[in-house]
Amino acid sequence: MTVKKIILIISIVLAFSACKFKGNVETKYEEPHSSVIESLKDSGLPCFKCHSYEKYAQNKAGIFSHAKHKSLGVHCNTCHLIKEHKESNVIKDACDTCHKLTSFTLSGSGMPVNFSHQNHAKKAACGTCHPTLFLMKKGSTKLAMDEMYKGNSCGACHNGKKAFAATECTRCHAKMTSFKKEISYPSKTMSAVVFSHELHTAMFKCDDCHTKLFKFKKGASGMKMDDLYQGKFCGSCHNGQSAFGSSDCQRCHK
Repeated sequence: MTVKKIILIISIVLAFSACKFKGNVETKYEEPHSSVIESLKDSGLPCFKCHSYEKYAQNKAGIFSHAKHKSLGVHCNTCHLIKEHKESNVIKDACDTCHKLTSFTLSGSGMPVNFSHQNHAKKAACGTCHPTLFLMKKGSTKLAMDEMYKGNSCGACHNGKKAFAATECTRCHAKMTSFKKEISYPSKTMSAVVFSHELHTAMFKCDDCHTKLFKFKKGASGMKMDDLYQGKFCGSCHNGQSAFGSSDCQRCHK
């Protein structure tokens, strides 16, 4: 037998031996680490394999808590419409299923506003307003008309395009009690000035004066007679042309 044949036979034997040895080795498979929440592993909807649970697990006052709802056994698809590889949309009436949303009154301004959750939920999802515009706690967000005019809070939608403008005061302030009464401005040297909202609102719109000329709070504008003579505040109209001049003292100081 030649050397070449011997080498060939040895090579074949070694090759068969190697295959047999390899086939008997048990391969231990370790499942890769997953950030999926334990309760979702067998749910068929492991949302947090892709989405960071920590990002949505905050449990802060006024902010929606995924952790709290998860602890109550609420599943993702209870509130979300799941679309594969697309953003999940919050079902409009999902919150109302547990939290019977009702109307409530905002009375901080002295001119109460009746707000209806039901009417707004028909046109927008909960996430449209919470927590981007408002924290989920009544009174936690300071509402100011100046901010609404800038497109903040209610003004994000009530801009005259998406919804009626925030300047249409009577649409929200149904009972304009502050406009029915007269306001007295005391003076150190003369009799007090009595201002009638009712008289002026019969001729002008609210935003003709607020907040171009006056802030929404009595005394907050720091009005002085010298300012009026320079055409500011009341003097912007009471200039002897649009209305009687501010120098006609007895017309206001009666």
